[in-house]
Amino acid sequence: MTKETVKKTVKKTTRKSLPSKKSKSEILSTLDKKTTEIKAVKRNNLGFIIKVIIVVLIGIGAFLLAQKYRSLFISGMVNTHPITKWELSKRLEERYGKVAFDEIVTEVLLKDAAKENGVTVTKEEIAAEVALNETNYGGKEALKEMAKTAGITTDKQLNDFFELKLTVSKLQTKLFPETVTDEEVKVYYDENKDQVYKDKKLDDVKEEIKSQLLQQKLSQKFSEWFGKLREDAKISNFLES
Repeated sequence: MTKETVKKTVKKTTRKSLPSKKSKSEILSTLDKKTTEIKAVKRNNLGFIIKVIIVVLIGIGAFLLAQKYRSLFISGMVNTHPITKWELSKRLEERYGKVAFDEIVTEVLLKDAAKENGVTVTKEEIAAEVALNETNYGGKEALKEMAKTAGITTDKQLNDFFELKLTVSKLQTKLFPETVTDEEVKVYYDENKDQVYKDKKLDDVKEEIKSQLLQQKLSQKFSEWFGKLREDAKISNFLES
C-alpha cells in the first residue's frame, strides 16, 4: 500500500505542466496590443520620414531663395570670398557719403520749394527736354555717354536729372522775373566783339546775348536764394556723428 502511494506521487510530480488555455477575449486583447504596437512603430517611422522631407524641402527652398535674392545680401564674389552689400555700402559711404548726402538734400529742398510755389514738371516736358539734348549732343547714345561722365547710367537717372533741371528753371522764372535791357546787351557786345563776336553785327547776336545775360542774372539770384534756403533748413547728418 505504501509503495503504490509513493509511485503515484512520483508520477504526479514528474508530469509536465501544460500551459493554461487562454480564453478568446484574452487572445483578442493580445492581438490588439500587438497591432497597436505595430501601428505606433509605423507612425513613428512615418513621422520621421515626413520630418526629413520637410527639412529637405526647406533646404531646397532656402537655396533657391538665396540664389534668386542673393543680390540683396551679396554684391559679388572673389574666388570663394563674398563681397557683402554691407561691406560695399560701408566703403561707398566712407568715400562718397557726404557728396551723395548733399545731393539728396538739394533735391529734397528743391522739390519742397517747387511744391510750395506750385511748380510742376510733366512727363511730356521731360521727354521733350531729353529729345532736345539728344539732338544737341548728336544722338541718344552720344547723350548717354556724356551723362555717364556725371555718374548717370540709367534712363531713370537721366529723366530725374532733367526733371530737376526743369524744376530749377521754372523756379527761377517764377521767383525772379528778371529782365535784360538793350543797353546791357550793347555793353556786353562791345566788351566781347573782338573775341567772341568777331565779324558779327549786334543785331545778329542780340537775342543770344540777351538770353545769356538773363540766365546769368537768374543763376546768381537763384544761388543766393537757395543758399539762404539751405541755411534755414533743419538738416541732420548722422553719417558724421
